[in-house]
Amino acid sequence: MFIDTRNYWKYAKGHIAGAFNLELYAFHWVDTSQEGIRAFAKEMGMLFGSLGIDSETEVIFYQNNSGYDAARGVWLLNFLGNNKAKLLDGGLNAWRRKRYPVSTKDPEPRERKQDLSKIGFNQNVLATRDTILSSLVRKSAQVLDVRSEGEFDSTFQRARKSGHILGAVNLEWKNALRRDGTLKTALELEKMYAPLDGKSDLITYCQSGYRAAHSWLILRLLGFEKVQNYLGSWYEWGNDPDTPVESASTSSKKKS
Repeated sequence: MFIDTRNYWKYAKGHIAGAFNLELYAFHWVDTSQEGIRAFAKEMGMLFGSLGIDSETEVIFYQNNSGYDAARGVWLLNFLGNNKAKLLDGGLNAWRRKRYPVSTKDPEPRERKQDLSKIGFNQNVLATRDTILSSLVRKSAQVLDVRSEGEFDSTFQRARKSGHILGAVNLEWKNALRRDGTLKTALELEKMYAPLDGKSDLITYCQSGYRAAHSWLILRLLGFEKVQNYLGSWYEWGNDPDTPVESASTSSKKKS
């Protein structure tokens, strides 16, 4: 099954024949408490289940390029226990460049086979506020901030607090893409992520868990096994009065 993650008006102008439309950027989630995660899993399970997707359905997500909305879809299905999700490298733009056919027709609904919201979820791909707080105390994970440099160093404030999670490393997600919107080669990506310790647990985050899902996917493709996406990301962490943060200036003071 193909899932087009763009908004409907773009989808209606042309999409891969038979693809269903699901604008994933509409489904933000901030609360990563136990109750919040259970509610999120139920909502997402019902959403994908309504399209006829179960734990065995092979799903290919795409947008115009190899972007984070499609990557979020791959992560979401992994979270829901489906390990057969993929991203279409280069997206619809690459599809059109190959002169493959597109359609303006909506597909027929599929029969609902399974309620994904009732089979639990995969905690191994998910990081929460408490996960990170615990890792900071135990120094058990490396935190990767995939936002822009300005968001990381406090130039741009997009929450109650600015800066980044204590000790985080900044590697912006979009540097994994070529100019044509496809993913860089494995060798180029390995070089990009060389500063990371492949033996440690890794936690990716951004503003709302979309860009972080993209970096999560890239790291998994590179063979990193212990990678989690912080669903609440800076929306949750940066608006919580009790979470520790630092800016580029405080980091430099500590080093000096």
